[in-house]
Amino acid sequence: MASDYEKYENPKKKNPLNSPAFRKYFRVSLVAIIVILVFVLLIWLAGARQSGIPDDIDFIQLEEPEDDNPVVIFETNIGTISAVLYPEEAPEYYEYFTGLVESGYYDGSYVCGVVDSAYALGGTLDPDPNNDGGENADETMLQAEISDKLWSIKGSMASFVGTTGMWPFQKNCAGSTFFFINDIDDVYMDEDALKRSYGEELGSVYYEYGGIPNFTNKYTIFAQVYDGWDVFEELMNVETLDTYQPASDIVIERAYITTYGEHPAEVYGIPVDSSSDDEVTEDEENVSE
Repeated sequence: MASDYEKYENPKKKNPLNSPAFRKYFRVSLVAIIVILVFVLLIWLAGARQSGIPDDIDFIQLEEPEDDNPVVIFETNIGTISAVLYPEEAPEYYEYFTGLVESGYYDGSYVCGVVDSAYALGGTLDPDPNNDGGENADETMLQAEISDKLWSIKGSMASFVGTTGMWPFQKNCAGSTFFFINDIDDVYMDEDALKRSYGEELGSVYYEYGGIPNFTNKYTIFAQVYDGWDVFEELMNVETLDTYQPASDIVIERAYITTYGEHPAEVYGIPVDSSSDDEVTEDEENVSE
């Protein structure tokens, strides 16, 4: 018979992993881990694909308009820019905008800001972007009209003047000022990332033509530049002050509404930067030689 000393010198060791308390703790922890993983996955999926983007898109901005399609002509002190309008996709803003144009509101107005060659803000009655548009500026605010046929690609025109409502239920509003949308830095325009965030079709269009994907489904897009691309590029590359105001005034001397048949493009389309493709072609030719 073992002595008391021997019993306590080499006791039978117990496995804490087999205890009821540990098993209960393990089950609770496992459920918590699964919940966290599901939550992270949902966040990743939300970031991977933006909501409200259909798989099959009718890119009317890439199609040549009919002759009776309305267009707006901006005659500026650096040249003329023409843009096709889309009354069916943004009917309320179309009526408002064309009313301002026909009243002469934009004649003598300014492009008051050009931000990093990405977009230009126009239609203000003051050249300084910090002056709330200028004295006698129209302060109408219309709820944003979002269309699944109009996207913030290069040359698109959008309007944004502020928001209404309380966060997180705020809604973007359109008004008399508008953006000429150009393009953002290539580092943000990775093809795979664009397709993952905006779908195969829209991601491919952003990658090929450029634009500002961050503006997707946020603002009223109501027009697409189709002519005067040389002036458009000059506008996007003007020298600016620290406030993004052009160093020399950019003035919209006259704006008027007409039709595409009256002012057609020699070749309708959005310019695509093919320099990289040309370089590849030249390299391939050199290799073949």
